[in-house]
Amino acid sequence: MRTQSRPMPFTEEQMKQVFDTNLIDFAVQHGFQIEKGDRHSVHVKNSGGLYLFNHGRGYYCYTTERKGNIIDFVKDYFGQDFKGAVEMILGCRAYELTEHYIPPSAKKSKSDLILPPKDKDFNRTIAYLIKTRGIAAEIVYAMIKEGKVYGARTEKNGYSFHNCAFVGYDENGKPRYCALRAPSADSGFRQDVENSDKTYGFCMVGTSNRVYEFEAPIDAMSHATLCKLHGIEWRQDHRVAEGCLSDKALRRYLSSHPEITEIVFCYDNDRDGTLPDGTPHNHGQVRAQKACKEFAGLGYKTMIQTPVSKDFNLDLLAFRQAVVHMSEADLKQEAER
Repeated sequence: MRTQSRPMPFTEEQMKQVFDTNLIDFAVQHGFQIEKGDRHSVHVKNSGGLYLFNHGRGYYCYTTERKGNIIDFVKDYFGQDFKGAVEMILGCRAYELTEHYIPPSAKKSKSDLILPPKDKDFNRTIAYLIKTRGIAAEIVYAMIKEGKVYGARTEKNGYSFHNCAFVGYDENGKPRYCALRAPSADSGFRQDVENSDKTYGFCMVGTSNRVYEFEAPIDAMSHATLCKLHGIEWRQDHRVAEGCLSDKALRRYLSSHPEITEIVFCYDNDRDGTLPDGTPHNHGQVRAQKACKEFAGLGYKTMIQTPVSKDFNLDLLAFRQAVVHMSEADLKQEAER
């Protein structure tokens, strides 16, 4: 049976306008803040490794290793499908200039962090963390109960955006840091909320003298899940997530937890990482080795725990998949007896 393809919902002129839209202009108009990068690109603030090319026609993210054109950008960072992405872009001005003036960032006084509004329910966030990311339900609900994880909903330019929110607090219980991530494995959107202070990371408080440090909250929760699955009490050790390749949150956490004497650095295993010039560079492990020496010099016992995959969430998913295969094999053997 022959099927008839659906007609293209946009004209050739409209698609030309889409691809003539300058990605840098579009990103700025939609709330992204840019700063100087290198001679080929500009860096998006609070994004980790997201760079927009100066010619305005593409992007690359070193953190997620995603790249593409303006439609890919909108799909990745706004959670849109193709039609939704094109509709958003058509509201922007057409491509004009290849040079962009980035004014020097004036020191602005830090305002209080305002957390994004909570969604009517947290179903998207819960499903994403438990089903997609494989994190133990007990851990997800514990973090929600502590106010460190919730489902956020924001409105911008007539569109609704649903995200996972990961919150860091100060010693008085005041929110000081919030990272957003799209609740979808197909989206690369991740961004810190304006006025976030990265010295207050996403923390999972423990009772021992050991702290594990991670780049992202999902990795910290995944590591805790792996411990739980191996019969280790996941609440006994402390965990701190930086939200980047840094140790700022760890340093602040240590200052308020003098009982900690051991630090385990759990940065990503960026085996395929490269520098902007293409030189191979394992960003996470190079940083781990440097941090190990720095904190050992401060009197701490330091160790490195390297994920087998790129990060501990991928390790968790691989472990869960292996358990499923083992269970299926056991059932098959039992049936053959």
